[in-house]
Amino acid sequence: MLKFNWQNNLLLDVSNGIGKLSLLSLLLIACSLLLACPARSANHDADAQQIRAQADDYAKAFACGDVPALLAMWDDNAVLTDQFGRVASGRDAIRAQMSSFFSTYGKQPLELKIDSLEFPAENLAIEHGVSHVGTTVNPKSFCIYSAVHVKRDGKWLIVNVSESPKLDTATASALSIADLSWLIGNWNVQGPRGSLQIKADWVAGKKIIRCDFDATTKDGEKSSQTQFIFYDPLFRRIRSWQYDFSGGYGEARWFKNGNDWEAQGCSVQPDGSTGSARYLFKKLDDNTFSWQSTSRRLLGRSLPDTPVLTAKRAGI
Repeated sequence: MLKFNWQNNLLLDVSNGIGKLSLLSLLLIACSLLLACPARSANHDADAQQIRAQADDYAKAFACGDVPALLAMWDDNAVLTDQFGRVASGRDAIRAQMSSFFSTYGKQPLELKIDSLEFPAENLAIEHGVSHVGTTVNPKSFCIYSAVHVKRDGKWLIVNVSESPKLDTATASALSIADLSWLIGNWNVQGPRGSLQIKADWVAGKKIIRCDFDATTKDGEKSSQTQFIFYDPLFRRIRSWQYDFSGGYGEARWFKNGNDWEAQGCSVQPDGSTGSARYLFKKLDDNTFSWQSTSRRLLGRSLPDTPVLTAKRAGI
């Protein structure tokens, strides 16, 4: 969940062979952006309207079981990770998943509620929302999702969708940044290929937690990142924004599940490519927590889950 400096595989003995992956994702340009919702600027009004209209068209096509119409809104190399962790990579795989669903359940109504639309780059949009399939109130018919869109030849296409089960909204609304106050301090992490130091401090009158990450490989290569964790009063959830000093940036939404945390993140790499992942974060005691990244995707390709890593408070 915390965006450790894993994108270069500096500390993990895992090779993806396809470039850097910034695991916890989407936008930190300036600290001021954290003090308000990073809403779209005025020049993206038309783009936002187009994406919202496309969501309406998607729901209508889904209710009709119109697979060709649905696929026309996806990029050729798009990736869909559903709330059960099943991954469909590419249009053919997504077509097969959709066809299997309609064959099993028939035509079903789909409701899409877009919580936010953000435009971190001219031809890139990030959508967060909640979806509901069918007419029942079965919890499994609801999910939260993040969708990455790219604009090509004037048309917005879906390139990545990641779903998670919808958690209890009352619990989510009750969250406070103070729930993470135990994180304040200095931490050390040892990985197969190097070490990581984390420094977490309060900023903005204890409304934001700033985390600085400094990683060093066994070969002496160094890299740094900064992350801000905060409570978003508009969408009533914990969020994080982060900047990778190599030029990438990322965003994630955090959810508490009992004593554990899960985050959904999307990222933009220095070369403009996009990725996504889920993060599992467990406080083991006041001086120890564990971290793991799962469901990792980059450029439409699946990456292996990271090992479970342990962070220990410095001096313990």
